[in-house]
Amino acid sequence: MVPAKNDPISREYRKYIETTYSLVPKDELERIIENLVSIMEIGQDARQPLKATLEQAAKAVSRLFGFSEVGIGLKDRKADLWRYVVLYGFAKETEATVSKVRYNRADMFSQETFPNVKTGRLSELNPVEGMPLIETDKYGRPFKWGQPRRAMDEFHAGDFLDFWMYDNKKDIIGWIEVSAPRSGKQPPRIDVRWIELFASACAYIVRLRWLEEDLLRG
Repeated sequence: MVPAKNDPISREYRKYIETTYSLVPKDELERIIENLVSIMEIGQDARQPLKATLEQAAKAVSRLFGFSEVGIGLKDRKADLWRYVVLYGFAKETEATVSKVRYNRADMFSQETFPNVKTGRLSELNPVEGMPLIETDKYGRPFKWGQPRRAMDEFHAGDFLDFWMYDNKKDIIGWIEVSAPRSGKQPPRIDVRWIELFASACAYIVRLRWLEEDLLRG
């Protein structure tokens, strides 16, 4: 905003405030916050397709937290099935295969199908040791079974973290899935908490868009 011609605020003080609170992120924390705000703004704009918002969220999670592969899935509104709607960083042939996968309620909730370890209120780690054979199609590179972990913080091919999106009835309406960290290590605890916040923001946007769809249908 351009100052008024007879600006009662001194130039020096105005410059100090504008410099102190510059819109340019000064560190990684501010970059994370800026991306979250941007996603929320775009997500609430009815002119923007929902998928475009989720694509931006996937790119932000990949860039900010160092994961080469990020998928985002949603529940089918007409059936009790879940599927990926965004796949970022995957090989094209893998993307083509994975995009056809449909998960039923047992797949989404069963510890037998996908053995996992809780990592937060909204997240869990699915280690490769418990991965079903059919899931190996997600990996375009040769897949090695039974490779020993040399350290507890190693992140193997086949490990992935899921971050859940819930509706007001605590049913899963979607998820963010991350894998292939560029560091080769388990993510820091704080990164897991941040991605949970991204998942919560996406859940709010999805619920908002679905409500808008219902209102338009009457």
